[in-house]
Parts: sequence; structure tokens; C-alpha cells
Amino acid sequence: MTHPAAIALNAVNIQHDDEPIIKDLTLSFEQGKSYTIIGPSGCGKTTLLYTIAGLNTILSGTLDFKPMDAQSHIAMVLQEYGLFPWKTVWQNMTLGLIIRQKTLGEAETSNASKIAKELGIEAHLEKYPHQLSGGQKQRVAIARAWLLSPQIMLMDEPFSAVDTITRETLQNTIIELIAKRELTWITVTHNIEEAVFLGAEVLLMAQKGGTIIKRFENPYFGDPLLREKPEFYALCLEIRKAMQAVHDET
Repeated sequence: MTHPAAIALNAVNIQHDDEPIIKDLTLSFEQGKSYTIIGPSGCGKTTLLYTIAGLNTILSGTLDFKPMDAQSHIAMVLQEYGLFPWKTVWQNMTLGLIIRQKTLGEAETSNASKIAKELGIEAHLEKYPHQLSGGQKQRVAIARAWLLSPQIMLMDEPFSAVDTITRETLQNTIIELIAKRELTWITVTHNIEEAVFLGAEVLLMAQKGGTIIKRFENPYFGDPLLREKPEFYALCLEIRKAMQAVHDET
């Protein structure tokens, strides 16, 4: 069943230092669906993500949200974690809530404790970021975003700095979170296998201009055992060939 568009870009143009980054991009994201965006370095993936987050100025075109207040309910997980080194794990993960409502009530405190346990960081709440592994830091960043109960979740290369096993464990965690709450989830990644595992639809961007040149539907999305199945590797191969064609054109 097709859901209404949660995010709609219409003829969007963005440039940095007078250099066009995204040209006349028209694109929509369905409500409650998980997307991954993949493409060559410098193709505009992160620019697109930051634009949806409201962090880039649109030169022309429109960016609309349904419902209209959805943009105020966006959470973002960054590649470099975005944790404050002078704050504890608990202080970092609850920071967004405190900024939003000034204080934590009993219900919010209980929910934060529950999320910490679900994400496996309950034993580290009094530690500081420098005392954590990369995977633990990213779990704190995910917890902070998740506690905001967003309608839209954005992730920019979230697991690029961790080893393969940690990456896959964190990917499994994301699939578990997606199953718990319906929201629009958009992940930018360079990793084809990650794109297939985390995306109900994989969007491939062109080398330049921020253009989406191909969309891959993933009927296997949400299966925690997907990596063990031949369908996973077949879709990865299809996307890899399409990406190779993009590189060959440059």
C-alpha cells in the first residue's frame, strides 16, 4: 500500500560558493518508509540530507512536509556522533529532550532508562564519551535521537567509523527500532550492503547534480537474517553494477 508523501522536494536547487550541488531535484519520500541513499563521493547525498533537516538554504524550488509540522519533529544521527565530551552518556542522550522541554519528568526519565537498556548502554550512563568505544558512542547518538520521538529520522554515514561486526550489530539495532515505531527513515551511506539491509527502497544518485538516477525496491527489507540469503547478494550485485556504471560515465 502506498502511503502519502511525508517529504516532497520540487525543482530544488542548492549551491555552495556559487557551485551548483543539487539541480532541479524533484523527489518524494513516503510516510513510514525506510530509505537509503547511495552514490559516488561528492554527489550531493549529505547535502540532500542536510537540506531535509533544514540546515541548507534552498536557492529555488520548494521543500514540503506532511503534516506541515513534521519538520519540527526531525532527528539526526551524525557520522561523528555529535556528543559533548564534557557531558556524561546520560546527559548526552537526554540533551535533546531537555532542550525541548527544559526538564525531564518521571515518564521521560523512565523511557530514557528503557531506551538505554534496549541499546545496551545502561551500564555506561555515568561515563564520558572518551571512555566509550565507537559503537557505544553511536548508540548514545541513536538514543538521543530516538528519545525525541521523531516523525523523520535522518542518518549520515552513521557506522562508517566502526568495524564490520559492530556495524552489522548496529544495523540490526536500527531494524529493531524501525519495527517498533512507524516513521520516515532516511540513511546516507557509501556501503552497498548497508544500503540494502537498511532500505526498503535504495536511491542511487548520479555523479553530479544530486539527481536520483535509479530507485531499487527492496521486498526483503526488515528480515534480520537477510544477510544470510541469496536474495540479499543478488540485490547488492544489481546495485553494485549500477554504481559501477555511474563511475564509468565520469
